[in-house]
Amino acid sequence: MTSQQQTKVTDEIQQGNLIQLMLKLSVPGILGMLLIGLNTFLDALFAGRLIGESALAAISLALPLTTIVIGCALSVGVGSASVLSRAIGAGDIKTQSQIFGTFTVMSLIISFFITILGYGFGDRLISFMGGEGEVASLGAEYFKTYMLGSVFLVLAIGSSQLIKSEGRIGLATGFSAIYVLTNTVLNPIFVAVFHWGIRGIALATVVASIVYAIVNLTYFISGKSSTPINPKKLTFAKDLAIPILSVGVSVLIMELMGIVQQVVIFKSIAYYGTDTDIAFAGATLNLYSLAVIPVYGFIFALQPVIGINYGAGNHNRMKKAYLIFGLGGTILLSIIWLPLQLFPATFLGLLLPNVAFTANDLLNFRIVTILLPILSFVFCSITLFQSIGNGKIAGIIVVIRQVFLFIPVVLILPLFIGINGIYYSLTAVDILVAIIVALFTWMELDKFQLKISAK
Repeated sequence: MTSQQQTKVTDEIQQGNLIQLMLKLSVPGILGMLLIGLNTFLDALFAGRLIGESALAAISLALPLTTIVIGCALSVGVGSASVLSRAIGAGDIKTQSQIFGTFTVMSLIISFFITILGYGFGDRLISFMGGEGEVASLGAEYFKTYMLGSVFLVLAIGSSQLIKSEGRIGLATGFSAIYVLTNTVLNPIFVAVFHWGIRGIALATVVASIVYAIVNLTYFISGKSSTPINPKKLTFAKDLAIPILSVGVSVLIMELMGIVQQVVIFKSIAYYGTDTDIAFAGATLNLYSLAVIPVYGFIFALQPVIGINYGAGNHNRMKKAYLIFGLGGTILLSIIWLPLQLFPATFLGLLLPNVAFTANDLLNFRIVTILLPILSFVFCSITLFQSIGNGKIAGIIVVIRQVFLFIPVVLILPLFIGINGIYYSLTAVDILVAIIVALFTWMELDKFQLKISAK
């Protein structure tokens, strides 16, 4: 993208109609995030249909652990994107020229450590998640193979955030489509043709990650990015590492706390239920995650709008953008929420085609998804804090949710109402978190209003 093209995108973000901007940026953002979410969903789908219930249960245990990779990728990617979008808004060319090299070095260092961690302790981590016997063996096989491609996935997902921070969300979506298409084609080939089983499903993701990393990095190295890059002179800017990490750590905490939540859920289900209950919980959480994904399209579209306008000191536009994007996400999630509530068995049957769901199963699914429409403003609030460089608040919200609310509630409720209490706890905690997030957001928006009034 030339400097003239970037100026056009920046001017549109700073001055264009916000509703039109939301639609222009969010639609490709939604498609991109649906594609990424579909990738994980397809792994579970192929495991359940091509291999069997044990494979689905195994992947259900392993997938939460793969968020270690996703979390690290997003931490360095979102942190770098936040710094880059603010630099674009402020016209800071020096920061723009240093961000890619700093991002690349940090990604490689992080990838090295998580690959060793994942492959070396894969068996123990799956057992810690509650896996036993065949399920544990299959889960470890999938996870350890998946981790071999972590360096490519970190580079790919992280660099995708940089592309989005420039406002080129449609291009990032196109690259995501290549990733998902590669995985979708290779999955049945590796499993049904080569008979590589659950390892084949993980290998398909690894190969797809390599392709994804190549197309993303080629965009930057070829000079099409607004960020000036010389591949022979990539440098690590120490002064950018701290602001990147200050935002990125909050993202990593969110992902790691998500793993803690999954661990507690699956260990509790393994304690109170059977492998069938684990498979049902995996199907429920996979569908829930897939349903939430569209709102990520809104928040990734919101990030450059907030960041660039914050860098330019345009606080009034930031406030309006937050409200418009949050409302747009709520409308979309409401449309998704209705069929999930009306026809839960139909959607659950996609992952568990041979299971007869009880009325209690369907009730638990409805309870887990009941608050779906309000999540848009929760996610937009966290994006607001990250985009302005205030990752501390985002981190505090996550810690409050997972450590001080979720873990105690999910451990206590099942003592009185059994396995149902695990599902009820998810909704109870989300209600409390929504209230806390609303309070923090109101305080932040009030600060913006004071700055607007002072002008």
